[in-house]
Amino acid sequence: MTNFFGIPRTHLYYVGLALMLIALPLSKFLMSVSQFGLVAVWLLDKDILHKWRRFFRNRTAMLLVSIYLLYVVGLFWTTDFDYALKDLRTKLPLLALPVIISTSPRVSRSLFYWLMLLFIAANVVGTFFSMHELLTKEITEIRKISLFMSHIRFSLNICVAIFAGLYLVIGVRFFKLWVRVVIFAAVVWLAIFLVILESVTGIVILLITMAVLALIFVFTSRSRILKYSILTALFAAVLVLFFYIRALYLEYIPDEPFIHPGLEQTTKLGNPYYHDSTLRGAENGQWVGQYVQMTELRNSWQQRSSIPFDSLDAGGNHVRFTLIRYLTSKGLRKDAEGVAALTDADIRYIEKGYATVYQPVETSFTNRIRTIIWEVMLYKYSGYLSGHSVAQRIEFWRAGFHIIHNNFWLGTGTGDIRQAFQIAYQELNSQLEPQYRWRTHNQYFSVLATLGIFGLLWFLFALIWPGKLRGMYTDYFYLVFFCILTLSMLTEDTIENQAGATFFAFFMSFLLLARSHKDHFFKIQS
Repeated sequence: MTNFFGIPRTHLYYVGLALMLIALPLSKFLMSVSQFGLVAVWLLDKDILHKWRRFFRNRTAMLLVSIYLLYVVGLFWTTDFDYALKDLRTKLPLLALPVIISTSPRVSRSLFYWLMLLFIAANVVGTFFSMHELLTKEITEIRKISLFMSHIRFSLNICVAIFAGLYLVIGVRFFKLWVRVVIFAAVVWLAIFLVILESVTGIVILLITMAVLALIFVFTSRSRILKYSILTALFAAVLVLFFYIRALYLEYIPDEPFIHPGLEQTTKLGNPYYHDSTLRGAENGQWVGQYVQMTELRNSWQQRSSIPFDSLDAGGNHVRFTLIRYLTSKGLRKDAEGVAALTDADIRYIEKGYATVYQPVETSFTNRIRTIIWEVMLYKYSGYLSGHSVAQRIEFWRAGFHIIHNNFWLGTGTGDIRQAFQIAYQELNSQLEPQYRWRTHNQYFSVLATLGIFGLLWFLFALIWPGKLRGMYTDYFYLVFFCILTLSMLTEDTIENQAGATFFAFFMSFLLLARSHKDHFFKIQS
């Protein structure tokens, strides 16, 4: 690369990489700025024809770009070109970044470590912004503390940062001891923040990736004692997690069927109970829809709270439903006697939107697990979906399967997928409210529905084979990222928005094409 106003273009390129690593967890706007900067630096090089020749000789880069070209090919059998062009604009990083990075100067080992340290720092800064939001404002939904992107996208960046930090602490002695201590503290904090964020996706991906690394260590270690110790620890961890979740699940199983001979019909005040079979979710082993006396609830609530019974709580849910769930979780009936048994603190919790007695006192992770169990139970017993992320995913997948069944070979085409989902929800008579009728939240299903089975097979090939071509499945950083990426695609449409497409395209290109070295699995470097 030549100079640009006296500044070596190589330096400008490295600045562009640094800006991108800062932007990934912090700013969609800066993502765009850094990409425009990288494109500009690339285009202003007078030897651009040589770059194109280098690109076409790089099979890895061409495979990565082919993912974008799949969606271009999908234009041939689409009808909604407005949406198709919008989708192609969103996915432009899949085209631009592999071309730019594969034809630009390589990043040295030392620069790579500094860039990854910068990425870790950017994630930590992002968590500080989130904590400021949490501590200074009334937050009704914890995921809203992720200010710059969806909480799931943020959690994926955090997972990459955690594993990068672990390697910079354990795998290399590049940084001074005090710097490694700071990095380790950052890693611990980022892991804690994932729990605060209640990102089950991030936590599960973190744990599975750790398990994969542990198994690799087991199979490559020569110490039998170490092998058996790690395997035992992994097995014990799985058992503990299983029985922990099972114990929480069993708390939701009612002791008796919804209708049983001992079901009382009137309150202590003589008013008839309404046993609502449409509310067949359960809390703490009690049916939510049993023993409801709405008039007594209304009158008793208005005596205890200034928030109207028919209004919304701070979490945006109907007060009456939050009250009913909270009473059920305390083992109280939904009548005047039940409301009278609530403490003043209970009333404040209900006003804030806490639907169970557990929410104010248990860890955020446990609360999130309880929420997932509640959503699944509610869907199982009543079919209710809207506003519940886990249950909604079941409906997303159902709609996705419906589209795939009707468009198995070629898919809907790049532009028609949005309309196909709306039609699918209508044909399935989905209970999802219109504002929740989203796409599959599974990248593999999304590709299959959009581009058909042949498109999916090529997508998987272009996803998996580049690492094989470059021999990078023995590289720590690439292996970690590949695990995080492919796992995230099971529950998210990872490349269907700007943040996800940039996350995918940048790290695939950066880790496969930009480096002049490999970082083997915890091989100590001097």
